[in-house]
Amino acid sequence: MLQWGLQVISTCLLCNAQSESRNHLYFDCCYSFDLWALIAQRCRITPRRNWDETISQMKALPSRKVDRLLTLLSWHAALYWIWNERNSCMHTNVFRSVDAIFTIIDRQIRNKTQSFRVSNPNLSSAMFQRWIETPASSSSS
Repeated sequence: MLQWGLQVISTCLLCNAQSESRNHLYFDCCYSFDLWALIAQRCRITPRRNWDETISQMKALPSRKVDRLLTLLSWHAALYWIWNERNSCMHTNVFRSVDAIFTIIDRQIRNKTQSFRVSNPNLSSAMFQRWIETPASSSSS
């Protein structure tokens, strides 16, 4: 936004430690990385701090449909909610903890996996089971 000439704070609103950029926000920022680490734990992958490495990791996910779809769905949720929280901090000065955002994502993933139960009950059940098998550890943020 600074490059577009808009007057905005250049420091990351989530960690207040570094200049905001895509690479910082996804996932060099300690806040976003803590959230991504909780989600990655549920997906049984090792979270990467580097955006390009994360993209490569998503492209190289195993071909097993359940794992691949669950990981991509979870990753998309992480991207959305990190950006949403950043905007919330900017526009409303409301800041939620990593655990609070994870709770929202957890509910969203559970709801999404259940939403296609009628059309694909086996996939729905497998994704839901995979998601809840490994509880996420609480974050330190």
